Amino acid sequence: MISGKVVHGDGVGYTLGYPTANLDISPKKTKLEFGVYAARVIVNHLTYMAALVITNEPAKVEVYLLDFPHKELYGCVFVVDPIQRVSGIEKQDTKEKLKKKIADDILLVREVLEDT
Repeated sequence: MISGKVVHGDGVGYTLGYPTANLDISPKKTKLEFGVYAARVIVNHLTYMAALVITNEPAKVEVYLLDFPHKELYGCVFVVDPIQRVSGIEKQDTKEKLKKKIADDILLVREVLEDT
């Protein structure tokens, strides 16, 4: 389990249709390989399915809550339980390819979480 407070990010996920919550922890502290993980997240005493993304450049930990109504989460503490790595981080050369990769990763996350 890892935990961190939601802080402001660069807003890229939001512009792609996948608003992420950036956590104030170093990727190194997670002790996880860089990549995309199926995870469960507890926030405000509720549990959600999520995609956990850990990147090196830029170094960050972010979470996309599946089926979550968009609302302000800044300052909330997330407790994240990574379940399974579903893919690596791959640089995409177009916005469309990036959106497709994210959509594909989310499908993988759903498959893993619905089976657990």
